[in-house]
Amino acid sequence: MKRVIILAAALLMPVAASAQNTLAESPYWKLMAGWWRAENTHMDGALNYNIRSYNSLLHIELDGREYRETEYKFYSPSKLAQQYGRGKITEDEGIETVSVTTGELIDDKGTVKLISEPGTIIQVLNSDTGVRVTSNTKTNVDTYRMFIFAPTPDKRYRSNFGIVSDKAGSGAANATEDAKLGDLRGYSLFREDRIAASEFETWRAEFRMRNKVKAIVETGL
Repeated sequence: MKRVIILAAALLMPVAASAQNTLAESPYWKLMAGWWRAENTHMDGALNYNIRSYNSLLHIELDGREYRETEYKFYSPSKLAQQYGRGKITEDEGIETVSVTTGELIDDKGTVKLISEPGTIIQVLNSDTGVRVTSNTKTNVDTYRMFIFAPTPDKRYRSNFGIVSDKAGSGAANATEDAKLGDLRGYSLFREDRIAASEFETWRAEFRMRNKVKAIVETGL
């Protein structure tokens, strides 16, 4: 009789929520997946424009626990375009950059650890909002923190803060000489609309023409 009572008690125990074994099981990642086109702005730490307007296309792919992000950025003639062009363009020409970021699901909350960017993770905050953090373990101040949210399935916004997190390296890039830990190094805003995969080449051609692109720089491909 005692065994029956123990068994019945065990059956009444609450069952833990099932873990997210793939990225597609996460409402957040299902919302983020696909193609996006963007109008962007990039500022320095004093919120002066480094480049007032540039464009990008972004493709987010989910494959089981694997994450892949391909980003195409289109910079019109500017100092920033010259910097990324690495001598491939003149001051009157724009540049296209293509970069691939890979990562993997590391827990049942939807957290992605980026393999191609050590020290960077993307955390899910709720069903439509996440934050991408590049930490500096030496100082415990983040080098980058990007907030990502999609208020509707077809609209997405990203705001990326570059923070002074060190005296040297990426955590000090573009910082003033008197900058303190936690000061702003730069800020970027991405205003994105969802597009169909079939529209990618049309928008790529449009953004190349709009930004006078004459060369392409690829990383991580």
